[in-house]
Amino acid sequence: MTAVQVQRPSDIASDPAPPRSWARISSFAARHRRSLVIVVPLLALVGLANGWNLQGWPGRVNDDEGTYVSEAWAVIVPHHLSQYTYWYDHPPLGWALMAANIWITHGFERYPSAVMAGREFMWVVNLASCGLLYLLSRRVRMARSFAAVAVLIFGLSPLSIYFHRMVFLDNIATMWMLAALVLAASPRRSLVAAVASGACFALACLSKETIAVTLPALCWLLWQNCGRKTRLWNMSIFGAAFVLIIAGYPLFAALRGELLPGPGHVSLVHALVWQLASRPGSGSLLSPHSATFSLARSWVSLDPYSLLGGAVLTPIAFLVRRLRPMAMGFGIQAALLLKNGYVPYMYVTAMLPFGALLIAGLMDSWWQPAAPALHIRLGLRVKVLRHAGVVPVMAVLMAFVIVAAPQWVNTLVAQSHIDGDAGSLAATAWINSTLKRGELVVVDDYVWPDVTMHGKATPLWCWKVNGDPWVRRHLLPDGYKSIDYIVLPVDSSCALNPQQLPTLVKAIAHSRVVKRFADGLVARKVTGR
Repeated sequence: MTAVQVQRPSDIASDPAPPRSWARISSFAARHRRSLVIVVPLLALVGLANGWNLQGWPGRVNDDEGTYVSEAWAVIVPHHLSQYTYWYDHPPLGWALMAANIWITHGFERYPSAVMAGREFMWVVNLASCGLLYLLSRRVRMARSFAAVAVLIFGLSPLSIYFHRMVFLDNIATMWMLAALVLAASPRRSLVAAVASGACFALACLSKETIAVTLPALCWLLWQNCGRKTRLWNMSIFGAAFVLIIAGYPLFAALRGELLPGPGHVSLVHALVWQLASRPGSGSLLSPHSATFSLARSWVSLDPYSLLGGAVLTPIAFLVRRLRPMAMGFGIQAALLLKNGYVPYMYVTAMLPFGALLIAGLMDSWWQPAAPALHIRLGLRVKVLRHAGVVPVMAVLMAFVIVAAPQWVNTLVAQSHIDGDAGSLAATAWINSTLKRGELVVVDDYVWPDVTMHGKATPLWCWKVNGDPWVRRHLLPDGYKSIDYIVLPVDSSCALNPQQLPTLVKAIAHSRVVKRFADGLVARKVTGR
């Protein structure tokens, strides 16, 4: 008789359980499948629109792009906070993050221009901001369709594409600010979310300090979202996390002996005083002859709908409780334009997400049926009145399809044919092939990193000619006579600044033009020695 071995259930091989991380991903995708169906195509569309001719438009507009990329290079190669003396003009977190991305992806090795590697990082930051904006819209109880509208306004407006592409610290700070708002609106209302929100906003301020003006809007949102019993705890823990992380910056300066002004060194306090009080103002938006008015007009010329729409809807948004913090975020920044303070070129960047949220949020509020109790109090029994808000929303959508959308598409198509980097690349190639080792050439920061990495000549950023004592001692011992070449646009603010840069202006006066490039770039050889 043959014995039959009976296997116990524990002896039977079973299929291996899926990894816990994969199970969590599957569970998340199942819970949020409807949002993912919307968000993934949205990000693909925004990514394609922003990546189309990413390097060509805008062209040479503001050499802050080159400055931040140069500082990122300094973090990677000589391991310094800046390519010259770091004088606390901005906190370094923004370009440190960009440096990490460029180092990981070998960005400097993959592009003919260092600024292109920086723009690639801005593309990633923009997609992250769009995802956060959608999540924030949902957390302030907007329908998925109108949350998508907010992302489309923020991601596809010509004004947004223009500034989101350029290598500005404001884009990085806006991403961290949106993360802080998302956490402040967390449905769990937990202490962990409050701590994380404070930490993210601290990182935003350490990326670009001007984002701090949106702090009241963030605090209001956190206050609204917290329960009465935990509100004090959440606000306190939020403030503690924010202050503790921000305090690391002045502590860093103090440990370097550079917190307070003094002879022979830079100072954080001196830089803050200069930024807040000593810097020449741009004038008020109310003055048609001011630089602020001209700057705002240039913003509106790119896209009047998203910016002016947010401005017009701000007072109305204060009537909707869940949109009040967003209205404050936009309103504070708009109000500061009325002062006679300094307004940076990229100031509008942090206004864009609030404007998109106000437009989409009010459309969402009007689309929803009015509360029956309202009609009972007013004695209105007609059901159609409950849906009266649909009319203005449909009117706005039709106006957008007929008027705004064609303009956005035409702008996107037109910019795809612009090669705004041609002059800078040609000038860089000429410097690297013509100038000899040891020759000193004054350039802007679009050209500086490429000559530093690939050329023989010694590049000198034009703003450091008279602005850095180390440069005067080591690179310009004979004043303007130490300069061999100057490669700058004819309308460069450096070349036209005799008060701040007298040495450079004198060198230009004792020079002759030897080469011209696109975008008004001119190469000069200093001859009067």
